[in-house]
Amino acid sequence: MQAAMQRFVDNSLSKTCNFPEMATEEDVAQAYMLAWELGCKGLTVYVTGSREKVVLETHATAKSKAKPQAEEAKAEAMPMFHESKKPRPARLPGSTMQVSTPLGKSFVTVNENGGGQPFEVFITTAKAGSETAAVSEAIGRLISHILRLASPIAPRERLAEVVRQLAGIGGGRAIGFGPNRVASLPDGVARALAEYLNGSPAPEAEPEAPARLAALAPGQMALKIGDLCPECGEAALVNEEGCKKCYACGYSQC
Repeated sequence: MQAAMQRFVDNSLSKTCNFPEMATEEDVAQAYMLAWELGCKGLTVYVTGSREKVVLETHATAKSKAKPQAEEAKAEAMPMFHESKKPRPARLPGSTMQVSTPLGKSFVTVNENGGGQPFEVFITTAKAGSETAAVSEAIGRLISHILRLASPIAPRERLAEVVRQLAGIGGGRAIGFGPNRVASLPDGVARALAEYLNGSPAPEAEPEAPARLAALAPGQMALKIGDLCPECGEAALVNEEGCKKCYACGYSQC
C-alpha cells in the first residue's frame, strides 16, 4: 500500500506495518528489505505489546498488559510493616537493673511480652522534673519504640543493636576504671541492657559519692551531681538558696 502511493509522492509517507506478538527479527528485516526494493522512502514497524502506550490496540492486548502491571503495583504498595507499633497489654513482667553513671544512679527496667522478648524500656535517673530525668525518659521512649515496631527482626536482636550503638559514648566525665569505667549516661544504659541480654550481673562501677569523697584532698570541693549545665554541659547544676548554680564552671542563673 505504501509503495503504491509513494510512486506519486515526492516526500516520504507515514505508514505503520503492524506485527503480532510472535514476530521475529527476521520478519522485521524482511519488511524493511521489501520496502527498500519497492522504493519506499521510510517505514515504521510495530510489534504488538512492545510499547506500554499506543494509539490503538485490541482489547486482548490491553488486558494482557494490564494484569502484570496491576500485580506489580500491588507488590510495590505492600507495606513492610502492617502496623505502626504493637499494642501494649495491661500487664507485663519485667526486671530492673541498677547502674552507676556520671549523672548518678540509673534504674533501667525492661518489660517482656511473651517468648522472653523485650517489649519496652523505662529509664529513671535523678529526680523527676530535672533535665537528667528528661534525657533518661527520652532514651527509654526511643528504645521502647524500636522494640514495639512490627518487624521481621526479633526484639532481642534489635535491643542488642541498641546496646552496640549506646556503648562507649563519652561524656564530660566518667566514673570507674578499666572494665568498670562508665563514660556517660548512655554508656551506663548500654551496660544495664547488656546485663539483661546476657542474664548475668554486669561489673559494678566504682563506689558511690560518699566513698569517693573520703579520698579528696584537704580543701578540695566535691563535685555535686545535678542537672546538666547549659554552659559547660556537666551534670553539676544544683538548686541552692533559690538559685541554680553549677559546681563545675561556676555558672549561675541568678
